[in-house]
Amino acid sequence: MKVIIVDDEYYALRNLKNKLEKIADVEVVAMYEDPATALEEVSSIQPDLAFLDIEMPEIDGISLLGRMFKKRPEMDFVFTSAHHAYVSDTLETKALDFLVKPVKYEQLYVTLEKIKKIRSKSSVGHKIEMKCFGDFSVLIDGKLIDDNWRTKKTEELLAYLLCMNGMYVSRERIIHDLWPDLEMDRGYANLYTTQYNLKKRFEAFGIQHLIKSRLGNIWLNIQDIKVDLLEFNHFSNSYNEDKSKMEILEQMVELYRGMLFENKLYSWTLSIQQSYEVSFDNALNTLILFYRERGDEKKARYYEMKKNALNQ
Repeated sequence: MKVIIVDDEYYALRNLKNKLEKIADVEVVAMYEDPATALEEVSSIQPDLAFLDIEMPEIDGISLLGRMFKKRPEMDFVFTSAHHAYVSDTLETKALDFLVKPVKYEQLYVTLEKIKKIRSKSSVGHKIEMKCFGDFSVLIDGKLIDDNWRTKKTEELLAYLLCMNGMYVSRERIIHDLWPDLEMDRGYANLYTTQYNLKKRFEAFGIQHLIKSRLGNIWLNIQDIKVDLLEFNHFSNSYNEDKSKMEILEQMVELYRGMLFENKLYSWTLSIQQSYEVSFDNALNTLILFYRERGDEKKARYYEMKKNALNQ
């Protein structure tokens, strides 16, 4: 389990780190005295768990949790503080525990064991793959399950959450996008039933906690699943950071096997489909130009064929 610690007191950081390093399967990958730096680096470090001090300048621990949660909703949080009075302020947050400083090893051990048990109930142990470009399909341990959804909206909710890239989304927004013609009360009822059906479908395969919800938000735990859409996004972002790496574009275009959810008539996908199609087309143009300038006509023609197939 990858852990980060955020506390503006250096000795509190060192004390907690020393105790954490005595617990099996725990790796402290970063310590921060500056919460802003921790927030900036959380996406690249991708920790599983963060210990956050509550009283910090500029960004307090509760605010920091909210901002980190938006960037990495699959991670867990524990608050630390020298004051018991803050316990009530943390009850409505995503934090799994509250530890009083100086943190005792015995309390820390109990907290870590509890978190390990919670995380062990995730989708680990199953090979989950979802393909969004072209035909939308879901495979669990190699078995196709996309023809066994209880309702079309159950499948659509999964597709919608995949497009959120693991980020949480409010129930109101989901209702607006998936049931735009319903009054909100009826929409809540439909969403509750659809979310329940989706959870039960995965639980039938022994997969727990893939669909998560808290404080009026719903999100998909993408940590242990392979999704062509998310890989495409990753390659696209990586190329934008380093435009010299053509191999990133090559991997990116191979993922695109057709329009996003091409065989589904989801009302909310049109603008999303167009943006991915444009990204794919731009990547092809870059690759064609790159290999033609270097005299590799074979590769240039290969990517021209892909481009022509897209325009047919």
